[in-house]
Amino acid sequence: MKRARLLMFVVLAGLLTPLGVWARPVTPPQAQPQAPNTVNFFVDPNSFADTMVPGQSRQFAFQIQSLSSSNESANFTFAPEGLPPQITVNAIAPVTGVNPSDQVTVLATINIAATAPLQTYTFRIRVTATGNTTGVASSRIVDFLINVVAPTATPTRTNTPTATAPTATNTGTPGRICDGNGGTVNDKFEPNNTRSQARRIEVDVPQVHAICPVGDEDWLLFGGLEGKVYTIDVSQMVDGLDLSLTLYDSNGNQLAFNDDFPRNNDPSDIKPRIQSWRAPANGQYYIKVRDSAGRGFIDALYTVVLNSESYGPTPTLIPEICKDLYEPDGLPEIAPLIVVGEVHPDHRLCPRGDADWVKFFGKAGKVYSIFTSELSVGADTVMVLADRDGTTIIDFNDDYESGLDSRIDFAPFVDGFYFVQVKNVGDVGNQFIDYTLTFQIKTNANQGEPTMQPTATFEDDITPTFEDDVTPTSDPNRTATATGTATRTPTSAYPTPTTSSSNKLPNFDTRSNGKFADPAFNKVWAYADAPVASGQAVRSWLWGPSSGQARAEVYDQAPGGLRQVQYFDKSRMEISDFEADRQSQWFVTNGLLAKELIQGQIQIGDSNYVQRSPAQINIAGDLGAASAPTYASFSNLLGATSDRTGQFADQQLARSGKVSAYAGAATDAAKLVHYVPQTGHNIPSAFWDFVNRQGLVSQNGRTQNGQVMDWVFALGYPISEAYWAKVYVGGVEQTVLVQAFERRVLTYTPSNPADWQVEMGNVGQHYEQWRYR
Repeated sequence: MKRARLLMFVVLAGLLTPLGVWARPVTPPQAQPQAPNTVNFFVDPNSFADTMVPGQSRQFAFQIQSLSSSNESANFTFAPEGLPPQITVNAIAPVTGVNPSDQVTVLATINIAATAPLQTYTFRIRVTATGNTTGVASSRIVDFLINVVAPTATPTRTNTPTATAPTATNTGTPGRICDGNGGTVNDKFEPNNTRSQARRIEVDVPQVHAICPVGDEDWLLFGGLEGKVYTIDVSQMVDGLDLSLTLYDSNGNQLAFNDDFPRNNDPSDIKPRIQSWRAPANGQYYIKVRDSAGRGFIDALYTVVLNSESYGPTPTLIPEICKDLYEPDGLPEIAPLIVVGEVHPDHRLCPRGDADWVKFFGKAGKVYSIFTSELSVGADTVMVLADRDGTTIIDFNDDYESGLDSRIDFAPFVDGFYFVQVKNVGDVGNQFIDYTLTFQIKTNANQGEPTMQPTATFEDDITPTFEDDVTPTSDPNRTATATGTATRTPTSAYPTPTTSSSNKLPNFDTRSNGKFADPAFNKVWAYADAPVASGQAVRSWLWGPSSGQARAEVYDQAPGGLRQVQYFDKSRMEISDFEADRQSQWFVTNGLLAKELIQGQIQIGDSNYVQRSPAQINIAGDLGAASAPTYASFSNLLGATSDRTGQFADQQLARSGKVSAYAGAATDAAKLVHYVPQTGHNIPSAFWDFVNRQGLVSQNGRTQNGQVMDWVFALGYPISEAYWAKVYVGGVEQTVLVQAFERRVLTYTPSNPADWQVEMGNVGQHYEQWRYR
C-alpha cells in the first residue's frame, strides 16, 4: 500500500524554500543503473542554491522515492558531509519500511552561525538506502550551495489600499504583538507564511489560526486521494477579516479559489469556502489563506477545517452551491449581460434542468461568436440563440465540430440586445457540471459561416442603450426559474450565410493569474517592483507583489476590437496593438481606472463608454468600513481649481461627498508644491516627493539607481485635490491624505514608517471587482 510520510523537525524563524524548487516537475528522473540487488531510488531535487544571513535557520525539502522492481522495502539514513564549521544541520531521523513507489518528503534544517563570514559555502547530505531483505546499500547525494550575505531590511508585504497600522510605541511595558506575548492569542502554527512552511491539516480536525501582521498568509497542506471529495471551510472569522482560500497542487498550479461563499444566500456572511472539490489524483495539496485586502491585526482569528465527503456514482446534491456567480439567470428577462471579449468561467448546470441565460448587445455589420468551452465531466451543452423578444429562435447548436462544446456565430442586421440559453443534454445537472462561456468578435481563424438574423421580425428603428448596472443581482420577489428549453423552433431553413472578413486576432491570454500574460508586462513590472520583491529596495509597491488575472477586453480602436490586459493590485496593464513598437514606453499602457471608478464609466474605446454607477467601494482602508469615503464620494469634486502653491491641503472629505474644514495641524507633507494646469489640481509635498524619487530599479536585468517612475505614465494627471479622510485599517481608525489621479490613487498615512507613508491604493483590485463582480 502506498504511503506518504512527512518528517517534521525544528522549525525556526525565517524558514523558506525557494519557489523554483517547488515548481520543479515531480516526474521521477531516469533511474540510474544499479548493481544487482541494490535499492534503486531517486532524490528530487538533488541540489539547492540559496542565500542566507548569519544567525539564520532555514528548512529545505526534498523527496525520496523507491524505484525498486521487487517488493523489498528499504530503510533510509541521512548524513551531512563536508560541513564547514560555520554551518550545522539538524539531525535527520532515519526513515524505515519504505515500500516501492512510496514517496517520502524529508525536511533538512540548515543553521548559519551568527559569526559566519560573508562568503559562499558548499556541503552535501548523503542519502543511503538499505534493502530490508538483502541488506545491500546504495546512496545518492543532495548538494547545497549557500551564499551568506549581510542582512537587508525588507518591506512588510501588504496588499492594502493604505499602509499598515501604526507601529506600537515602547512605553516600558510589553505591547500587544503577533507572536502571543502581551496577552494576544498565539498562532501555534506559525511560521507557515510560505508553501515550504505549510503545516499539515487533518480531515475533520478544525484549526485556529491568526492573520497577523499585515500581509500575513497561512499555508496548510493535506494528502488528497484520487476521486475523494473535500470541502475547505472557514467556519469562524472575527470581524475585520475578509479571507480568501486558494488551493494548489504540488507543482504550484492553482486548482480552486473562493473569496465570499454564498452561504444560504446571506450577503452579510463573507467567510470563504471551497465546496466539494474532487481530488484529480493522489498527492499533496496546499491551501493558502489570506485576507483579500492584505489586512492583518492582533487577534485576527479564524477557524479552518478540511471536511471529507464520500460520494458514490451519483453525487449528493448540495443546494447552496448549485447557484453560481451568475444566478439568478433562469429567464431571459433576468439574464446577466456579457460584453464583447468577456469570459464567464464556472457556469454551473445545477440542479437538474437548469438553464443559463445571458444577453449581449449586437451591432449590425459585425459578426459575433459565442461558445462554451472547458466542459467538465458530465457536461454536453446545448445552445439556443433568441431574438430581441427572448422567445423567437434564431439559431441552435448542440455539438460544434467533433466536440461536445456548443458554438453559434451570428451577424445581426439590427442593433439591439439578443439572448442566449445554455442547457445540458438530457437536463442532467449537479454541482460538478460546469463550463466556460465566451463572447467575442468572430475572426477568420474561427472558421465557419455566421448565422444571419431574419429580417422580418422587428422594426429597424430600435436605439441601443446600455443598462446602468450590468452585474446580475438577486430579486428576492422572484421565484420562477426556467426548467425547459426554448419553446419556439425554426419553421424553415436557416437564411443563407454570408462571409465576413476581419483581421485575425492575436492569441490572447485569458488564463494567466500569477504569471505575466506578455513579456512586456513583466518588463514594466520588474523596473520598479523587482527590487522590492527581492528585498533590495525598501519602499511600497508600484504594481503589487505579483500579476493578477489576464483578460481580453473590448476596445474599439484595437485591431479586431480586443486588447490584452492584465490586472495587478494597484493598476491594470494594457497592450492595444501587438504590431506597435515594443520598444516604445507606451507599447504597454496603464488603465485610467481611478477615473472610470469615480465617473462610473467603463471605457470601451477612445470615445466610447458603458455607463455604470460610480463605485461604492472604499477608496482607502478596510473595504467593510461603513464611514470611509468611496470612489463615488469624489464624483462631484473633479472640477478644476486655482493654483494654491504654498498653501496646505486643509479640507476633509466625508463618505457622503461633503467637504469640510480639516481640524488637524498643517504639516509640511500636506503643503501644496506643484500645480498641474492640464487638469487644474494641486499636488501636496508628500505625493510630489514620492512620484519624483530616485531609488533602485531593474533595467535589462541589472539593478541600478534611477527614477523610480515616470509619474504621468504611472498615475496620469490629478483629477481631484488632496483631501484628509478618516478610514479604518485593520479595524483601527486612522487619518490619511487621499488624492485621485487619472490612473491611480495615492494615500499618505503620517503614522506609518517613513518608507511606507505614501502608497498606491489597490485600484486594480477595486476596478476588477466593480467591473466583473
